Amino acid sequence: MRVLLISENRCRENLVPFPLGIACVASASRNAGHEVSALDLMFSSDPVKETVERVREFRPHCIGLSIRNIDNQDMFNSEFYLPPLRELVRALRAETDAPIVLGGAGFSIFPLQCLEYLDLEVGVVGEGERTFLELLRRLENNANFDSLPGLAIRREGRSWVNPPAHYAWPGSFPPPDRELFDVRRYNSLPGGTPAYTANLQARRGCHMRCIYCTNPVIEGKAVRARPPSEVAEELAGLEADHGIRYVIFTDSLFNYPQGYTLDLCREIASRELSLRWWCTFNPLFCEPSVLEALREAGCVGLSIGNESGSEEILSALRKDFTRRHVVRSVSLAKELGLRTNCFLLLGGPGENERTLRESLDLMLELAPDQVTVTVGIRVYPGCELETLALKRRAIEPGQNLLYPTFYLEPEVSSWIYPFMREFCAGHPGWVL
Repeated sequence: MRVLLISENRCRENLVPFPLGIACVASASRNAGHEVSALDLMFSSDPVKETVERVREFRPHCIGLSIRNIDNQDMFNSEFYLPPLRELVRALRAETDAPIVLGGAGFSIFPLQCLEYLDLEVGVVGEGERTFLELLRRLENNANFDSLPGLAIRREGRSWVNPPAHYAWPGSFPPPDRELFDVRRYNSLPGGTPAYTANLQARRGCHMRCIYCTNPVIEGKAVRARPPSEVAEELAGLEADHGIRYVIFTDSLFNYPQGYTLDLCREIASRELSLRWWCTFNPLFCEPSVLEALREAGCVGLSIGNESGSEEILSALRKDFTRRHVVRSVSLAKELGLRTNCFLLLGGPGENERTLRESLDLMLELAPDQVTVTVGIRVYPGCELETLALKRRAIEPGQNLLYPTFYLEPEVSSWIYPFMREFCAGHPGWVL
């Protein structure tokens, strides 16, 4: 089949990441014998026009459309990203009868809502490699796919999500296709504007219990790791084959399991690469040996997901680590010369003036290179925060959470945002 794969993400508000997920699907599709064309709309000045032109040129039998972001997750300057996408889908519908299959992280959080909003029939929830290939096979043979695991379907007044598919990764498919989706366009160094970032994934899945996080919904709770030598070879290929100088690992928990992290870092260090990389670090799994291994393997910095400096709020968010773990991880990283970016997620359940001050004081004491601040927590379906928000009447039963919806503790709601805006403006390295 001729398959057109489209990455629709055009958000440039933070990092601008290479479209890793759909590039994995592209690689799997090509290996299965399909003719694949790729379209990355991040660099398009006229997405609708460019997409229609590609459809006319390529004449696809099926179109895969990846939705990464639903909104910008900013309670006070909210931007909803789906209206332009609906315009794109309408243009596709007017141009071709080829089925449009949705997928991606944003779609996986809101599968039925996205299908309804975009007036489409089918999408892949979660990992796309195995499910999308089986869907292509059934489409090619005019076979029924209503019960195919991993699909969300909307048809004739009904909509449903099938049970999850078996994990397709790691080991089942090759690394992402970085030619069809050209990774060289994402080759930049920290400090560049916008911050284009090549990326890589060694693990999928997250077993943590954070009440607001969608990663377990998108990737599953089982942590699955690729062979360390395979990951190191892919990293080496980014440098040798594509000239990439800086990479971000997208793993939710780069330092878990710790034994795997040590093995992976040894494999990377043995390649003696000149590129440098960054990763996400959980304070709960912090040992000097792991940080030293990261540094020796070319890691230059850590995004430390602490979210608070208050024991009370850390517990309420189900972070499973304490203030002591945060102090230890930031301090050890700085001692080894690694840059640190800490996060504050403010206004959640139980937040008050005292807990806020505890968080601010801790960050001022530890002095990471950057503190990224968010006020108000985006409410997503299937997360514990949704249940809590319903209980506290912050949202209504049946409310469509596709439209940006946030939780902000009533005790701080009237003053916390202007206070933090002024605070961040007066502290270099603090970003709101």
